[in-house]
Amino acid sequence: MENAYSLWEKGTSGSHHVWGKVELERRGAAAVSIFTHEKYPILNKLGNMIGIKHLDQQIRLLAHATDYDILYAPYSLSNTKFLILLKFLGLYRKPILITLHQPFFGMNSPYSLVRWLTRKILLRYDGILFLSEKLMENTLRTLKISDTESLKKIDAAQWGPDTEFYKRLNNHEQPQSGYFISAGHTARDYETLIEAFRNLDYPLKIFCTPKSLPNTADIPSNVSINSKFIPYFELLNFYKDSRAILIPLTYPERLKGCQGMTSLQDVVALGKPTIITKNSSINLDAEKEGFGITVEKGDVEGWVAAVKILAKDTEKSRQMGKQALKVYREKFNSERFADKLEKAILRISATYKFGQK
Repeated sequence: MENAYSLWEKGTSGSHHVWGKVELERRGAAAVSIFTHEKYPILNKLGNMIGIKHLDQQIRLLAHATDYDILYAPYSLSNTKFLILLKFLGLYRKPILITLHQPFFGMNSPYSLVRWLTRKILLRYDGILFLSEKLMENTLRTLKISDTESLKKIDAAQWGPDTEFYKRLNNHEQPQSGYFISAGHTARDYETLIEAFRNLDYPLKIFCTPKSLPNTADIPSNVSINSKFIPYFELLNFYKDSRAILIPLTYPERLKGCQGMTSLQDVVALGKPTIITKNSSINLDAEKEGFGITVEKGDVEGWVAAVKILAKDTEKSRQMGKQALKVYREKFNSERFADKLEKAILRISATYKFGQK
């Protein structure tokens, strides 16, 4: 978070990567401090050995309990596992507000005892914002959460891109020729995408990480792959000059969550048409909203057909780009997310009577 905030201050990244801090402080209802990510690496090494990531940060938070009213953790269990265990045991009393991107730990277990324990742990959080309404509905149904008190702390909040940052990038005519682009590293199905472009004459640029490098031999000449680190602001220039952003996904159904959502932020904020693997857990359906085409998992022919549509029907592609910007302005942006986040914070504040004598 320190790095994300620094990049926002420098004007090289959007405020949404700091998960509401900027928008909340503009509104004035809450001050948001970023707690140092790492101070004692040895504690994190120990934590990794016992299955608790970011143990250093969590232990240090215990010593700073008087410095904050609410602990806000946008990545939920990844850096609150130790604290929520203490809270479960009644040893940590600060309220914790989280956002959920994926199925919560143990939620889809075939064992009823595990699901019961998952429910107990999840409801120890004081505020739970699901980034997908479908994910929220599935969680409530699977864990049998229906009582009024539990539901008060649960809501859905669509995470969306900064409303100011992208303005200077959207003052040009969108290209109707040139390359397609695909970037990202989580749950990406670059293998299917590459096979599709083996049957196409258009250039494709893939930006990934060493861990998400496609396991494909004999890369076709029209496909280029960059697995080296590239700053987000530089990647945006490649996005801006592309004719469409492609989001190929693959993941087990039991882990179905908001895969692809981060890339959709760039799609709408830059006003680009997209092709994306179907994922009913994402709040935005690119096809229904009119700014993209969806294809089934692993469907090479589906990708070939969709790319040809965007490449050949330039007017359709242009209209999709305009519709993406409309969706960005009206329903998918950082201010909409901040609305829900602020309401959750104010509810917790009222429950704990912060600021009242």
